[in-house]
This record gives sequence, C-alpha cells and structure tokens, in this order.
Amino acid sequence: MPSEKRAGLAMFIVASALTFPADAFAGAWAQPENTIYAKLSYAKSSATRQYKGSGGKQPLLTDDIPGSFDGDSVGLYVEYGLLPKLTVFGTTQVMSSELDSDIERAEVRGLGDVLVGARYQVLDAPLVLAVSSSFKAPTGYAPDHGLLRPTLGNGVPEADLRLLVGKSFYPVPMYFSAEAGFRWRGDRPTPGGTDTVDFSNELPYSAELGYQVALKNKHINWLLFRGALNGVWGLGDPSELNALSLTPPTQRFTKVGPSVIFGVLNKLELNIDYMYTVAGDNTLESHDVFVGLAIKTTL
Repeated sequence: MPSEKRAGLAMFIVASALTFPADAFAGAWAQPENTIYAKLSYAKSSATRQYKGSGGKQPLLTDDIPGSFDGDSVGLYVEYGLLPKLTVFGTTQVMSSELDSDIERAEVRGLGDVLVGARYQVLDAPLVLAVSSSFKAPTGYAPDHGLLRPTLGNGVPEADLRLLVGKSFYPVPMYFSAEAGFRWRGDRPTPGGTDTVDFSNELPYSAELGYQVALKNKHINWLLFRGALNGVWGLGDPSELNALSLTPPTQRFTKVGPSVIFGVLNKLELNIDYMYTVAGDNTLESHDVFVGLAIKTTL
C-alpha cells in the first residue's frame, strides 16, 4: 500500500479523538426544580501517537510518516431541573481539528455535534440511582473528500441509554459517581454514495471520586479535588477500517485524569481538568485539557 494511503488509513481515528464527554453527563443527582446549571468550557486535545487495532502504540501517522493532531473546542453545556426528579440537558461545541504531517497540513473548523437528553433520578438512598437517555444529531460532520482531511464528527446519529449511581459519604465531604450504558450508532453513505459505512454500537462508561475542602475565603468558598475515568468499548472489530471513511467504525479507549474545581463567589464554579488516554484501539494517545466556568441559579 502506498505510504499516502497508509497515512490516510491511520487518520481514520482523528475525527473521533476530539470528543469531550466530561460535560455531557453530570452524575446521578437531579438538578432541583427550576434550577439551571450552565457551563462554558474550552478544551484542548493533542497527540503524536496512536493506539492501533492490537492495542499497541505507533507514531501518528505511520512509522515512516510522522504527524501530529491538535484539536480545540469551545463548548456550552446546560442542565435544567424540569421537575423535582427530572433534569433535561444539552450540549454543543465550536470546534477546530488540525492535522500536520510531511504530506500536508489540513484544518477543519465549525459547529460540532448537538446532543440533547434527559435524566430521571429514581432513588435517593441508600444510593442515588438514575437513568439517562440522550440523542446526538450529526451536525458536525464534513464530507471527507481527502484521505488526510479531518472532520468534526462521524456523520451518524447516536442514541444513549445509561444507568447512573452516586453515593455521598456525608459528613465526610466525599462522593462517588459512576455510569455505564449502551450507545446505538447509525450508518451513512460513503462520500461517493456507492457504499454504506456502518458504525458499531458502543458501551460507554465512566466513574469519578471527589473530595471537597471548605475554605474561609471571601472569593473562593471551596475546592473539589476529583479523579475521573471515562471510556468507550466498541462492539465491532477494532481492526476493521473502511478505506472511504475518515472515522473509525469501531474504537475503544480508556482515559483517566485529575481535576480541581473552585467554588467562586457562591454561584460560580471554575474547573481545570486533565485526561490522558491510557489504553485503546483505533484511537489517539491524546492529552486533553479542559478549563470551564459554570453558574448554577434558580429561575
């Protein structure tokens, strides 16, 4: 296979690397009725290596063609307590994906996918238990007319169903939250319209553990230290790539990292997060940094 095409095949993973699920699902607890939580975030993702189908690492793009990926996103996430136990939410981003290699430099900018959903809190004790569903509209997709052109989404609709659990250890200022579910993913025609790219369904999962410290400061009220894990297990063959698609029909990854959240002036929250891809198939070994500002208020 020519080196240019092998480089293109390696880049199927790029469009899926710049996904920022940290804001999309905010734990098992429902927002109080008529309460709105809004968060504006900036995220940066970068990578020079990739995990291939065997789970091993190799340079991006190939051993003989070095490359690098950089992605930026400014996203808005909003939750609203519609009923005492029912919370609705939505998120989208303005994104930029850039690929640099010895062959060429390619950049795509635009609106990312739009996600909307709802979460219902079923139990309060002994554990907080909730169910969540969401739908993603593929508004961020750009047809992949070139092998090395990244895109802002996979171009297919997706629907999630998740089970969420949470536990507060009060009076110890700690909590634990975890979720797992099933993601249905659709299909779409290839750019020429002669074939169909089928995207395998996925099992998303995440967990986090947090510890809050109260402060006697007129500006910063508290600090929350958090360790997080999130990932996706694709149900298809992770080595099966389609030569006409820039995005992987199947991918698997696990990301872990720390974060700190500052409670500022009672209603504001400032968060700084870092995530690193510790394992995967058909995905980037990426370093992801998030900076966000959130407000919570009753209407």
